[in-house]
Amino acid sequence: MRKLRLNHLVLSLFSICCIPLSGRAQEETGVARTPQLRNILLEEFTGLHCSYCPSGHANAQALHNVLGHRMQTIAVHVGSLAVPSGNEVDLRSSYGEAWYQRQGGSGMPSGAVNRYHFEGLCPENEYSLSWSYWQTAARRVMHDTAVANLYAESSYDTVSRQLSARVELYFPIQVTDSLYTLTVALTENYIRGTQTGGNAGDQYLHKHVLRDLFTDTWGDTLKRPDAQTVIEKSYTLEVPAQYNNRAPVPANFEVIAFVSNSQGEILNSTACPVAFEERYIAPSANISVPGLSRYFSRTSIPVRVENLGTDTLRSICLNVSWGDTVYQPTVENLAIPYGQEQEVWFPLGEYPFEKVVKYRINVLSVNDEPYETRAINDYISEPLTVAEGPVQIKLTTDEFGSDITWTLRNRAGEVLLSGGPYEDGEIQEDVIEWEPVQGEVYSFEVEDAFLDGFSGGYALVDAEGNTVASSSYVSRYGDKVSFVFPFSDVANETSEPIENQEVRIRLSSNPVSAGSDVTLSLEGFGEGPVQLSVFDLTGSVIAQQQLMAHEGTALRWTLETGAMPAGFYFVQAVNGSTSAVSKLLVR
Repeated sequence: MRKLRLNHLVLSLFSICCIPLSGRAQEETGVARTPQLRNILLEEFTGLHCSYCPSGHANAQALHNVLGHRMQTIAVHVGSLAVPSGNEVDLRSSYGEAWYQRQGGSGMPSGAVNRYHFEGLCPENEYSLSWSYWQTAARRVMHDTAVANLYAESSYDTVSRQLSARVELYFPIQVTDSLYTLTVALTENYIRGTQTGGNAGDQYLHKHVLRDLFTDTWGDTLKRPDAQTVIEKSYTLEVPAQYNNRAPVPANFEVIAFVSNSQGEILNSTACPVAFEERYIAPSANISVPGLSRYFSRTSIPVRVENLGTDTLRSICLNVSWGDTVYQPTVENLAIPYGQEQEVWFPLGEYPFEKVVKYRINVLSVNDEPYETRAINDYISEPLTVAEGPVQIKLTTDEFGSDITWTLRNRAGEVLLSGGPYEDGEIQEDVIEWEPVQGEVYSFEVEDAFLDGFSGGYALVDAEGNTVASSSYVSRYGDKVSFVFPFSDVANETSEPIENQEVRIRLSSNPVSAGSDVTLSLEGFGEGPVQLSVFDLTGSVIAQQQLMAHEGTALRWTLETGAMPAGFYFVQAVNGSTSAVSKLLVR
C-alpha cells in the first residue's frame, strides 16, 4: 500500500470565471442599492423513476458551479415518475403540480429559466425547456440588468420549529407594470433516496427539493413599488415533523425568494441558508470522477469533491485501488464551503500501465474525521500509441470560443503547450503540432469554462496519418486523452502465433449518439468461438453475440444503441483464456 500526501490549494472554477455576482456584496448590508445583474432561477421538474433526470441534475449543478451565488434551483417532483414505491422517499409537494402545468407540463426532465419564453427553445406560448437547453437559456439572460434587487435572511427556532424569513426588495429605477408578486420558497438539500438512472440505488443525493412555501402558490401581491425605496416583507411557517414520509434536516434548508411581473416572468431571485445555533452536519463529502476518461495517464487523478458538511472542507483522504495497487492520497489546505463543489487532484505517483485497469475510489476521511462513501468502480485503458514523428491535434470550437482552452502536459502534469481562449461568434479551427519523445507519455486536455460542452471536438493524428483518437463532442467537464511513442518491443518483432499477439476491440465511434449504430471490430483473437457481451455499470448484460474466429478473418459486429440509456458501458470479448475489454459511452 502506498500513502501519498499533498498540500494543495485548489481554486474553484467559480473563482476564476470573472462573472460578477449579485448577492455576495449584500450579505452584511441588506439589499443592494445599485443596479445588479439578474440572477437565474431554474425550476427543475423531475422525478424518482426518471432515467434521464440525473443528466438534468448534472446540468443544474454545472450552472451552480459556474454562476455561484447568481444561480438558484428549485427541484419540483411531479407526475407519475415522482410517485414513490413502498418506502421510497416521497419528494412531492402540494404546490408543484400547479407550477408544472403552468410552464407547459411537457415531460421530464424539463424546466423553466426565470419563467421566460425563449424563442427557438420553448414550445409556442410556453416557457418549458428541455434539460439540454438550460445552459443555452442561461447564457441569453446572464448579462441582463435586474429590474429589482433582492436580499433574504432566515432563522429557525429548534424548540418551536418556527422558521422565519425576511426579504428586502429595491427597485433602482421607476417601474410601470401594474402588478408584482413576491414568492418565498423553502428547499432542502442532500435528501438520500431512490433515483433511477443514477447508479446509486436508494443513496442518490436529491438537491434543492421544494418542501414548502411561505407565500401562496403564485406569491404575495405587491403594490406598484416606488423607485429607490426598500420594501421589507417578513414571513413565518412551522416546520412539520415530516414532509411526506421523511423527517427534514433543517441544517440543509435553503430559502429562495423571487419577484415576478404581471406576465409571470421572474425579474430576479436570491437565496440564503437557514441560520440557527445548532446548525451542524458532521464532515462529509460526495465525490465523482467525470475527469477520468479513457487513456488517462497523469500521476494525479482529478476528482470532483462536494462538501456536504456545514464546516468548510479543509482536507480529504481517498482510498484508491488502481489495478493491483492501493493508494491513500490526502489533499490538505482546501477551502470548500458547504454545498459547493471543486475539482481536486489526488496524487497516485508512477502507477504502472496495463492494457485495461479497473479502479475503485471511495472517501476514507474528511477534515481528519472518518467518513466512508460508496465506491466508484470503472475501467481505464493505457495511453494510445502513436508512430514515430510529429503528431497533429486538430481542435474545432463552437461559437463560444472564449470558454475553450487546452493544454498539452507531460505525465507529471507540467504544461508543455497551451492555447485558447478563442474568439466568440464563429466556429474556429486550431492545429497543434508536437513531436513526442520516445517513451514519454503526454496528455492532451480540453476544458470548457461554462461547463456545457461543445460540438466540434478534436482529432489526434500521428505522423503516418492515422487518426489515433477523435471526438466530435467535448463534454461539460472537458476531455483528456493520453498518447505515447513507445519504445520498440523486441518480442513483438518476431513471428508469433496469433493467440499470443495483442487482442483488442475497436469501436467505429466513441462516444456514440443514442440511437446510432456502432461497429465493433475484434483483432488478434485465435481460432474458435468468441463470446461478445455488453454490460452496463451495474454488471447487467445489455446484449450478447457469439462470433466464430478464423485465422486471417476480421470479426465485426454492429451494436444498435436505440434501447440503451445514455451512460457508460463495457464491451467484453472472450475467446478461451483470451479476453479484451473496451469502454463505450452512449450520449
